[in-house]
Amino acid sequence: MKETTLCGRPAGRKKTAKIEVLIEPEIKEEFMKIVSEEGTTASAELGRWIRQYIKTYQEDKKGTIE
Repeated sequence: MKETTLCGRPAGRKKTAKIEVLIEPEIKEEFMKIVSEEGTTASAELGRWIRQYIKTYQEDKKGTIE
């Protein structure tokens, strides 16, 4: 039986690309600690942030007159 989660990519969707992020080691360490405490992963949180960023950008762009 497949385990379902509320984070990460939807079932059946394959990971096809990577993004490399360069940040200070202290920032990475704190971020990794927080996501672990929240029971999620860096990949899931960054993926969620990227999708929300795109959605917000597209909504904002629709509201502007070109």
